[in-house]
Amino acid sequence: MVPHRSGTLLAIIIFVGLLLFIFSSPPSTDPATGEPVSGPAKYVPRPQLPSWGGIHFPFQPSAHVRPKEQKNSTSGESKWYSDWTWLYPFSSSITLDENRSVLPPLADRPVVYTYYEPNKGNGENEDADARMLLAWRRAWYAKGFRPVILSHAEAMDNQLYEAVQRIKQDPTKKFSPELESDFFRWLAWGQMGTGLLADWRCFPMAKYDDELLSYLRRGAVPTHITRFDHLGNGLFAGESNEINEAIKEAIRQVDEHSNSMLELIPAEHFKTEKSTSLAFYSPSMITNQYPMLAEKIVSSPSEGKRALVDMVNSHLHNTFQNSFPAGIAVLKPFPEKTTALIEPSLRLAKALVRCAESADLSTCPPNIPACHVCSPSNPVRISQPAQYKNTTHVFTIGTLPHPYTLLSLQQNSEEVTTRHIRRETARDPWLTEVTKELLGDEMGGFSRSSVLKNAVAGEMAIGNSVWLTVESLPSKAGESLPPDSLDELEWQLGFKIPRDDQTDAKKEEEARKSVTDPNPSKAGIEREYELLDKAREVMKTKDVNRIGIKDVAEAWNLADTEVWRFVRAYRARSIVERKKWEEEEKYFAGPKLAV
Repeated sequence: MVPHRSGTLLAIIIFVGLLLFIFSSPPSTDPATGEPVSGPAKYVPRPQLPSWGGIHFPFQPSAHVRPKEQKNSTSGESKWYSDWTWLYPFSSSITLDENRSVLPPLADRPVVYTYYEPNKGNGENEDADARMLLAWRRAWYAKGFRPVILSHAEAMDNQLYEAVQRIKQDPTKKFSPELESDFFRWLAWGQMGTGLLADWRCFPMAKYDDELLSYLRRGAVPTHITRFDHLGNGLFAGESNEINEAIKEAIRQVDEHSNSMLELIPAEHFKTEKSTSLAFYSPSMITNQYPMLAEKIVSSPSEGKRALVDMVNSHLHNTFQNSFPAGIAVLKPFPEKTTALIEPSLRLAKALVRCAESADLSTCPPNIPACHVCSPSNPVRISQPAQYKNTTHVFTIGTLPHPYTLLSLQQNSEEVTTRHIRRETARDPWLTEVTKELLGDEMGGFSRSSVLKNAVAGEMAIGNSVWLTVESLPSKAGESLPPDSLDELEWQLGFKIPRDDQTDAKKEEEARKSVTDPNPSKAGIEREYELLDKAREVMKTKDVNRIGIKDVAEAWNLADTEVWRFVRAYRARSIVERKKWEEEEKYFAGPKLAV
């Protein structure tokens, strides 16, 4: 017979065992190694004990918890964390990681849809259409939208598609191909829901911060479908319910005289806005304003469409140039030492002030009939100020060096020592020099870093500047930005940037001579290129001694390092964002460009 005490003890043991079994689960991985558990240990339950992380003990110092790593937040050596605290002077106080920069949260991109039906069996026309669709996507993306190309497939998914098909088969109704295409366009839009519906020949032809474009980025009016004066069916904005209600009204109103959806949808469904920010290259507009181009489209459709793409790109480029009456500023602090450092940026500026490739440079966009046309003999002004100017009248190109890179240029030697850094150099020289005119001489690096971050990524900075890191640029004399970098900048600016292969040898030689400052000697310029090359090697090396001096340079120039990492991460994130969008849309981007 089991004694009473032994029975009680046995009952307690059984009870505790049951609790452990109920509140535990077999581990799938070893917490020490992270490897999958195998063997008998796989079936041994482990209790899931409560976490004590949120409990503060009075005799223990408080410690912040590192934020969890976000998805798609790394690219190469760049790491970032998107948060509203991005204007804090130092990101490490938020991320607890010196190499992870805090960036502003990505702005929501309202969707702008277009509807495209391919020209089957006509490869040349499809290639011309592909070029136009690429220009359309690039222009809208640069203005903060998410372009999406719809097709007949989306129209078929709309519940109202069958009703349209029944009307089409009704012998008493006249259903022209144009009306059918218009119906399918609206059906596809109604199926996708809230957003903008643009003709793929309708382009945003204004600055990023234009009043209408800002209004469109805020979203559609829920009670009406917004249309725009003088644009016809070029652009609409609406929400799903209103769109499908308008389609139902159009279905009820179809008769033998119907030609377009605008004729069928009652006026009370629309709210009309005025616009001078959108350019719609409709066939009628081309005939009226660009008769030579219209004749070319009639005589050779594929060649005419390619010429139209070139003209649209020319207008987008010209609008960019007209948007900055004070020209382009390439920041050049410490001009006696940074000629080679800013050369790629200066060459970018020269490409931006060049006239775009077009058969007729004398034309203006349809929404800006009195534009200032591009003239090779009177180009946009390029300046090289040492200080950043907070104005929207000038487009700024900033080139940030790593602290070690700037130190080696200022010392004119790659042999930078800790003693030299601590005893003979000031802290954060680049940031102090660039913001001197804006903030004066007394303010410290903490406040300056927040101001420059706002100049790089603030809402008012978008579309008014480009910021690059020196180490991501070519270091050879006469080299332009790599094609991949130019491609990325085109998506930021919204138009195709003229490339160096479009210039002749004589002009190219003149361009190479013009990028160098006349003050430094030729030997001095060559020495700068050598130092830039060696600084890039230091950035990539795994040599402990080299890494040590780089860390010393960063520790001595905390604010300079902070903004350098911020710009590097900001550029990297924009590339990741665009590539992710392109990956999602790669099967829906219309016809492919001919190689």
